[in-house]
Amino acid sequence: MPKLEVFDYIERAAKTLDDNLVGFSHAADKLTEYLSSKFGDIDATIGVTSRIKTRDSLKEKILRNNLYRETDPERLVFEMHDIIGVKIECRFFKDEAYLFDVLRDLFCVDLGDGMFCPEGKKSIRLKLGVPQPEYQKNGYAIYRIDGNVTYGGETYNFELQIKSLVNSFWSEIEHKLIYKNNRLNQFDNLMKEMLNYTHESLSGIDHQLNLIFNRLSGNAIVNQQEQLKNMLALGLNEIFTTIVKANTGIPVGITEYTDAIVEYLITASSYTNDMNGESFIKTMTEKIADVAHDEIAASERARNIAFSDGNYGGLFVSLMKWMREIDYTTIAIGEDISVTATLDGTYDEVAKLFLRDINNDFYLNTFFHIYFALERGTDNQDFADYIKYYTDTIMAGKTQHQIYRTLARLSELPANKLPLLDTMNMLKKIG
Repeated sequence: MPKLEVFDYIERAAKTLDDNLVGFSHAADKLTEYLSSKFGDIDATIGVTSRIKTRDSLKEKILRNNLYRETDPERLVFEMHDIIGVKIECRFFKDEAYLFDVLRDLFCVDLGDGMFCPEGKKSIRLKLGVPQPEYQKNGYAIYRIDGNVTYGGETYNFELQIKSLVNSFWSEIEHKLIYKNNRLNQFDNLMKEMLNYTHESLSGIDHQLNLIFNRLSGNAIVNQQEQLKNMLALGLNEIFTTIVKANTGIPVGITEYTDAIVEYLITASSYTNDMNGESFIKTMTEKIADVAHDEIAASERARNIAFSDGNYGGLFVSLMKWMREIDYTTIAIGEDISVTATLDGTYDEVAKLFLRDINNDFYLNTFFHIYFALERGTDNQDFADYIKYYTDTIMAGKTQHQIYRTLARLSELPANKLPLLDTMNMLKKIG
């Protein structure tokens, strides 16, 4: 049977995008390069990125918004205001307004019809005649400015956004959980309510992170460690509580489990080790010891360390950027985990105790679903890494007899207690 005309329209639009992808890409690169040169050296700026709307995203938008009724598909692609997306990402909410003011000062030449360009740069134009920030349907403010850029004799539309780390992280989560996930439509109102609560929590995280950068004391490193743990735990707990509720229909408290995962993230994960070449906590502990011997200079030196490449605020920013890339819609809470580990000696004994109940206990199963989502290797690799971390933590410095006693106690514990920090601390004390 013949297909509806709309599908032919969509394919023609997608082909137009394909045929002009090089031009769109060059235009996006030109924008990114220019904005990076103007904003890259500003302390509040994390980075400038760009993207071209994908074929699937283009098709989805045409169908969802009935855009095929407006104009021919070839014109539609070039008239779409966000066919190119550019983002200036900054640290905190307050930085969004600051960077917008910088942008407005930069694009100071009035071209008429609400369009502005920089001095001597008429090829890049922004529609700054529209009040900013705008307010989205969900009620949250966003700095989102339409513009266009001329490259190779062709004019390309783009949408520029200025987003703090937390707002950028939040919009990715909302987009993946609600906007693009039809499976969750049945939870629509509930999910929106829960995500609103999550946004409020992330707003608190933005404030706390801001304090880390602005209110460091003499023992700043120690304070940063605890603040970092608290902020990560809060963010992960809010996100994964929402996901567990969406997948099971049951509200479940997982705070103890996210606390345990956060401890792993900042002490042993592949990400923190990549940043530092070794455990992040070990690096910072050595720095604390280094400043401790000189009480007079300790406060100032601690401040310098806190703002160096090994600071907790920077680590939190990097971890948030990493976690933002996760596809949370693929986390199969409530489903069996298929994982194996080829380990020797005590590692193997501990692994067997976890594998024994990994699909029999909901909380243990959920813990590993979250853990696998956050770590970056295969499930088998990540499981082996976790077992080594867990075993090394509870067995450090013990004799063979003490190891036997610790294994015996571990085997007696309920499965839901295995990964908890309280459990690990108790097992460490067995002599």
